[in-house]
Amino acid sequence: MNLQQPTVRTGFKIVCTDCGNLSIKPTDPAHASDDTVIECRRCSAVRGTMADLQVLARRGRDLFEF
Repeated sequence: MNLQQPTVRTGFKIVCTDCGNLSIKPTDPAHASDDTVIECRRCSAVRGTMADLQVLARRGRDLFEF
């Protein structure tokens, strides 16, 4: 397994810097604005915004292998 992740400059933290968790709190993307804050599911730390997450989803194709 390759733990080195390519850098995608979006501002969204894939791994929570406070607790190391990967999961985020669910939000309704259809009704969320671009500045809706995305929080860590475990510790509620701010991981980024909905706009950051959308940029990551568009630019992150074929970069991450799970």
